[in-house]
This record gives sequence, structure tokens and C-alpha cells, in this order.
Amino acid sequence: MIQNRKQQVLYYLINFNHFNLADVINDSMFYKFQSRLGEIEEEIGRLIATRERVKFTNKFGRKDSYVVYNAIDKEECKELLIKYSK
Repeated sequence: MIQNRKQQVLYYLINFNHFNLADVINDSMFYKFQSRLGEIEEEIGRLIATRERVKFTNKFGRKDSYVVYNAIDKEECKELLIKYSK
């Protein structure tokens, strides 16, 4: 059971492949995903997720981009999930 926002970040990294912030918000209205992910990475001193910037052009011709996240090591994320459950 997810008890805090850091656990929720880890849940998404473990259970989803290649997701973006819009997917997270549509799924759970969790707007602080990036902030909590940054806090976790700062605490452990290394990255736990890859970030890939995807560029696109919208229907009005404006160029924009969004970030796609993916866990580097799902086993490490599972260990961190246990750590943050205590």
C-alpha cells in the first residue's frame, strides 16, 4: 500500500515503462512527481530514472517537448520502496 508521495514515485517507476508526467497526472492527479523524484535522487546520491526529452510540433505549428521517464534499475526501486515504507 502506498503511504506517501515518495512511494508513489517508486510505484510508477516499478510498474510503468516509458511514461510521462501527463500519464502520472491523468492516472492519479499527482503533480509533484518531478519534485519527489529529485528528492529521492538527492538523498541516495545518484539517478534512479532516465529522462528522455521528446520533441513534437503541435497542431498550430509550435514546437514543444516533454520528458519520458523510465527506471534505471527496477530492483533498486523495489528496495527503496521498502525503505520508504518504514
